[in-house]
Amino acid sequence: MNAFVSAPTRESADAVLAKNLVAARTVAGVTQQELASRADVSRATVAQIETGSSDPRLSTIIHLAEALGVPSLLLLAGVEDVRALTAISSAATVKDAAPLAVGIHDVERMQRLLRSGMLKDRLRVARLGAAVARTAGHTDPAVLIGAAIFSACHPGPGTIAGTALGVQVARGAANIP
Repeated sequence: MNAFVSAPTRESADAVLAKNLVAARTVAGVTQQELASRADVSRATVAQIETGSSDPRLSTIIHLAEALGVPSLLLLAGVEDVRALTAISSAATVKDAAPLAVGIHDVERMQRLLRSGMLKDRLRVARLGAAVARTAGHTDPAVLIGAAIFSACHPGPGTIAGTALGVQVARGAANIP
């Protein structure tokens, strides 16, 4: 084995949270201040988390997720997590969910954007994933955020799995008394 070839590095938890929170907030269409108010934290806290310069308490992450209407799992899911969840969901189907197809051109565009390694391009991928779910008739924020975050980790299969997870989250929330 070549001594210069290194194993792939795992993203830090703060980087995963930062990227996912920016994507979720953007897709939800809320400002940092609006999210902070809903989560009962300061705007500075949201900004610090989004830049990866903060190590927030678990309760803060949970409050942010609740304010966005998603499970905290979505804010904490990294590439490896999304790939594992995608593999599980590909074996299952979501009953009564709107059909979802991710065109090869969309997948190729997402992959090309992600290769840049730039946060703004990752955010573009998240928006594309949400747009795919929206085109399939989904409007619930949990569905759009699920599609966005999973797309930014695993274009195509992740888009489908994130949408399916979001549908289940939305259904669960609708069934809570």
